[in-house]
Amino acid sequence: MEFETADLCDDNQDKKLQVLSSDYKNYGGLKKCFGQIVTVKLDKSNWRLLELLRDEDGDGKIVVVDNAKFFYGVVGDKLMAFAKKNNWQGIILNGYVRDIAYTKDIDVALYAFGTCPLRNFEKTDSSQGVQLSFGGVTFNDGDYIYADCDGVVVSKEKLL
Repeated sequence: MEFETADLCDDNQDKKLQVLSSDYKNYGGLKKCFGQIVTVKLDKSNWRLLELLRDEDGDGKIVVVDNAKFFYGVVGDKLMAFAKKNNWQGIILNGYVRDIAYTKDIDVALYAFGTCPLRNFEKTDSSQGVQLSFGGVTFNDGDYIYADCDGVVVSKEKLL
C-alpha cells in the first residue's frame, strides 16, 4: 500500500477530495490504510458496531462511526481485536476510544476525537448505510478513505 495522503491531494485536485479535521487522532496500530466506507450511526451504545466488527468480513473496508461525541469509550481493545480478526482496515469514529495502551498494538487504524474510560452499557438504536457528517467531511457508504500520519482523505471514487 504505497501512497501518501499529501500526494493524493496534490495529484487529484480535480476530484473534490475532503479532509477530516486534524482534531481526530489515530489510536490504532495501523498507521496507513485505505478502503471503502461502511457507515454506522450510533446512539451512545456500541452494540451495532460490535456486531459488525465481530460478524462481518471487512476486507478492504473502513467503518465510519458517528456517536455524536457522546462521552463514552465506544471502541477499545475487544472491538479492535474483532476488527483485526475480520480484516477491517480501520475505524473512523466521531467519539471516544478507550484501552489505548492496547489498541495501539493492534494492526487496525483507529481515528477518534479523544479518550474516555467510561463505557455505555445500555442497548440503544443504531443504523447502518446512512450519510454521516462530522469533522468537516460528509461520509457516504461506498466512498473511499485514505489515511496516514498526515490525515484522513475522503473521495467519492477510488484513487489507487
